[in-house]
Parts: sequence; structure tokens; C-alpha cells
Amino acid sequence: MGPSFNEQFEQHGTWRREFARQLKQLGEWMGGHELMDSAVQERLQRLEDQVRTDKVMVAFVAEFSRGKSELINAIFFAGYGRRIMPASAGRTTMCPTELGYDASMPPCLRLLPIETRLQLHSLSEWRLKPDRWEEIPLDINDADQIAKSLEKVAQVRRVSVDEARSMGFWHDELPEENPSKDAEGLVEVPMWRHAIINMPHPLLKQGLVILDTPGLNAVGAEPELTVNLIPQAHAVVFILGA
Repeated sequence: MGPSFNEQFEQHGTWRREFARQLKQLGEWMGGHELMDSAVQERLQRLEDQVRTDKVMVAFVAEFSRGKSELINAIFFAGYGRRIMPASAGRTTMCPTELGYDASMPPCLRLLPIETRLQLHSLSEWRLKPDRWEEIPLDINDADQIAKSLEKVAQVRRVSVDEARSMGFWHDELPEENPSKDAEGLVEVPMWRHAIINMPHPLLKQGLVILDTPGLNAVGAEPELTVNLIPQAHAVVFILGA
């Protein structure tokens, strides 16, 4: 039996650290032999920093209720003895959710309101505006508090067709793909555009980032997902059943 994913990623982290150490030694050797100039020094430093800080993003993709969130729970939250990511019937990931670790921030859940889609800023630009995100602290020693907080990624809101259209969730030319109207003529859309979970898991500390996507057939799935987020992933895991 071959090494597990955890073992392979730990080996990858070890390789990255060793490569960064060798780059540093190379720079010191070149400096000691008067072979270093400012341009080479800058390139070596940039490469060393990149190796140490680069993230590896893996997107988990599946249709609704295929066990995607359950698999993420099993890999990253098994130690809590209960579901942490929303995975029960009727509750699912409604917005793209990143699970990673940033040592400069405390454990927390950050949520970007869906209304930001009305402004001409990309998700990358919104990442640079922390004041526009709602931040919820996470107590890593309290499984119930974490699970309760993460239920927010499944929240939806009811809006008019005009609002849904302006946010990219309603297309007059594709009526079969539009969400259903309720008795009041309103439709459901995600409450949040994007969610980021910052957790100090050993794999996440080594640079792994998991992108938990809305079910591909879930009503109101974030339209930015397939255009921008999934192509940025280094690997995509399609889950048929877990």
C-alpha cells in the first residue's frame, strides 16, 4: 500500500523546506565568492520566499449531496468527533469556501457579502479590503462553536428577480438554469460571495488550501466559481460519491 495523501503532502512540505534551505546556502556561497550581484540576489530571495510561502490549492467539486463536505470533515476535522462543515440534509455549502491557514491571523471565519457583486471589483481586489469582510472568531477547542459558526456558509437570502439578475444569478436567455420563484416572486441566492476559514491544521500549515465548492447543481451556485476560482486550483478532485 502506497503512502497516504497526508504523508505525501508532508513529504512535499519537507522538500520545499529543504529546497529553500539550499537556495539560501547557494546565495551565501555566491556572496562569499564574489559572484553575487543585486539582480541575482533579488531573484534568489524571491524564489526562496516563493518556495516557503506558496500555497497548493485543491478544489473539491461534486454535485449536490455526493459527500464532498463529509469527505472534508473526515480529512480535516475527524479529531472533533462530529461534523464541522455543513453536510446534513438541507444544509450545504452555498458559497465557495476556502479552508487554509494564515499564521498572521487568528483562527476565524471570514465572509464576503454577496452584495459586493454589484461593484466592479474582482475577488482578488476584495481580499485586500479586510474591512468589507465579516469576521467570526473560531475557538479551536470548541467543536460546537466552530460548527455553529460554519453554518453561516449555507445561509441564503431572498431577492427580487431584478436583484438576482444584477448579481449574476438570473439569466433571461437561460430560463432553465434560473432559480425557482417563491409565492412572492422572490428567488434564493447565497448570502455570501466567498468564505475563508483559517484553521491551524498540520496540512494547512504546510500550505495546502482546500476550495469547497457549492454543488454543481445547487440552485444559486456562485457564478464566479467556474470562471475564476476553479482554474486557479493546482488540482481538482471530482467526487462521485463519498
